[in-house]
Amino acid sequence: MKERIITAICLLIVVLPLIYLGGYWFMGLILIAAGIATLEMIAMHDQLEKVLFGAKAITFLGIFLVILMPHIRETLILGALAMMFLLILSMCIKNQGDIRFYLLIIPYIGLSFRALIEVRNHSLELLFFSIATVILTDSAAYFVGRCLGKRKLAPTISPKKTVEGAIGGWLVGFGFAFMFALTQNLFAEMWVLVVLAICLPILSQIGDLVASAFKRHYGIKDYGKLFPGHGGVMDRVDSQLLAAILIYVMIQIGGVV
Repeated sequence: MKERIITAICLLIVVLPLIYLGGYWFMGLILIAAGIATLEMIAMHDQLEKVLFGAKAITFLGIFLVILMPHIRETLILGALAMMFLLILSMCIKNQGDIRFYLLIIPYIGLSFRALIEVRNHSLELLFFSIATVILTDSAAYFVGRCLGKRKLAPTISPKKTVEGAIGGWLVGFGFAFMFALTQNLFAEMWVLVVLAICLPILSQIGDLVASAFKRHYGIKDYGKLFPGHGGVMDRVDSQLLAAILIYVMIQIGGVV
């Protein structure tokens, strides 16, 4: 526990100023994090099946294009092209591993990290709203689960998670999201606030379970060892990814002030 706390404090010292500064500082942070997350996913998959270097290079290119392109239309087109090249490789090359996995991580990593940039570009308060909701949801789920948890939520994916913990996490996440957004006047309509307050804690826990399912399938405990006591980048951001994409969608449809 001491190691986890020290690592968390060091991370906050480095990350919080970059989040506050925004702009190219935050984009640089996201690009580094996305690159490491991609390496972690590739290393995880390579334990079972080796894939052509070209497929890995196209995957990196697709992810960084999705993150860096200024307009959503061009982003989707270029991301789709990278995925198409990978699909062609998977059909034309035999015995070179499961390239379909690489098709998956382009949108999984690319769109989610791009969403974090879009949320920060919109406002610092909106990014804080997203990050804080997810952290409080995860923390409450952990502590409620330890104190009151009896029924397993997904025993084959993450044996320590409980139904009681999930409910407790959702209640805390919903309460914070609703009250913070209401007082900060972040959203154009009340229905947007309600949808996000309900869905963000749920997506946070689903994102965590998705990441746990990958780890369970590949037989690993953590995605990496970059952060002592915390694992890798994907271990730290897994709960944030789907939540950021939902807020990104709300920004695109004009639901955010």
